[in-house]
Amino acid sequence: MKGLITKLALIVVLVFAFQALTGTFAMAAEAQAQKLDPLLAALASLTIPGLGQYLLGDQAKGINHFLIYLGVWLVGVILAPFTAGITSILPVAWAIYSAYDAYQMASK
Repeated sequence: MKGLITKLALIVVLVFAFQALTGTFAMAAEAQAQKLDPLLAALASLTIPGLGQYLLGDQAKGINHFLIYLGVWLVGVILAPFTAGITSILPVAWAIYSAYDAYQMASK
């Protein structure tokens, strides 16, 4: 139980650090937002869900995709012992959706 609480605390700290960085660099990112290759945006979001959206200039959507990924991952970790590991597929499915969404955004 202590290990789970430590992991949760680490996740919360990382999320707040990510939000602080995005708030700090949001204006610079908006100024530098440019058209990315759709495959590059998809690969970025497949690696870190939300990164492709963030690089395309939609910081709020990028942060939301990342936070949803963390939540889905956490639910998968908590429920994995009860579901024979089937819930470990959920974070992968979300990363694939995030990559698809970034590809669609970059194609517009």
